[in-house]
Amino acid sequence: MNHFKNKRYWILMPPLFIITIFLLLFLPSPYSDYALIPVIVYFVTFTTWNYYAEWIRKKD
Repeated sequence: MNHFKNKRYWILMPPLFIITIFLLLFLPSPYSDYALIPVIVYFVTFTTWNYYAEWIRKKD
């Protein structure tokens, strides 16, 4: 449950969650698979951001 204390989680999750919900609701059914793109973008961005922050912390 440590990720709930992470500010990056709360910066990224609400906008991408809202985008995903809107895509699920408004995309036609043949394109509904594209609603997973924000989820992938979230995990890539969140992981990269955390890795980079940890790398900077260890570098100093």
